[in-house]
Amino acid sequence: MNPVWIAVVAALIMAGGLGGLYYLVIKQNAVIDLKVLQLASIVLVLPLMLALGALNVLRSETIGPIIGVIIGYVLSGSRKE
Repeated sequence: MNPVWIAVVAALIMAGGLGGLYYLVIKQNAVIDLKVLQLASIVLVLPLMLALGALNVLRSETIGPIIGVIIGYVLSGSRKE
């Protein structure tokens, strides 16, 4: 698959995720808490890493640790408070 198409798909994923966050916060009057921030980080950063990796802007030595940090951040908030 052409890397440009992968970047376009990643941009569409980001746009859909932002639309979902908009609907959640504005239309359903949800409170912006830790879960919403975690969802926003997943929706924005992971497709961005996919696009930058496909376009060879970032190498796998850089993408791997960034994805590991994101997974650790998301899973750290999954415990009961």
